[in-house]
Amino acid sequence: MKKSIKMFLISLCLCPLLLLSACGTTTYYTITVSPSDSVLGSVLGTLSDTTQVEGTTMTLTAKENNAQTNPFVCWIKNNNTVVGTDSTLVLTYNSDTAGRYTALFAETNPSSMMYTALNTITFDPADDVTSINFSLSYSRTASGSDVYTTLASQTITTENTYTSDHTSVLYLGSAGTISSYQYRFSLQITTTDSTGRESSYTLTSQTILSNSYFNGTSSCEIIIYDNISDSNIVLSFEKLSRELFATETQFL
Repeated sequence: MKKSIKMFLISLCLCPLLLLSACGTTTYYTITVSPSDSVLGSVLGTLSDTTQVEGTTMTLTAKENNAQTNPFVCWIKNNNTVVGTDSTLVLTYNSDTAGRYTALFAETNPSSMMYTALNTITFDPADDVTSINFSLSYSRTASGSDVYTTLASQTITTENTYTSDHTSVLYLGSAGTISSYQYRFSLQITTTDSTGRESSYTLTSQTILSNSYFNGTSSCEIIIYDNISDSNIVLSFEKLSRELFATETQFL
């Protein structure tokens, strides 16, 4: 009986320690960092691939090899989102920040550039249309998938042109390579006329975007024919540059 009581008391003492141990489980996250082209610049402040405990803070600095010809442009996360335009980026390891970060430096040759951003979408609706709700999505053709990812969506009422904030980007391929990623676009549209009547339809671009489509320039246009309004919808894409971002910003 005394032995049983003794074991019971020992168990009571050990339970809090076991609970504390379980509650104190350490969580690790991985952040991978690299320059867009090591010929153009480098990243200071981290190894190329680091795994750290949650809550650890890391400061990254993009260093240009030639600030005049190839200045730093922005930080891109997971090849699809601009997360900062200041050359210094502060990250705290957690589930939101884990991922791959690229310090983009301005490329010399636009026809083989790595990233582009949607700049504008220009509509030409019928005269009685009072608002246009749209969702522009893209699918990477090489993947063989029909799954589309949203690139931009909004309702416009006062004018027929949508202007992007350039934070959602398309990855066109690695520096120095001939092959590139190719994208097809789908545009879902709902128009509302002056009587309140809505019309919804989907348009798919026959033109496939790749870095070769820029043809040595910093911008390009893709035209989608809208058979409902018998007009052309123009998608304008721009090479990522410092000029696209008005101020130096960290978005995280």
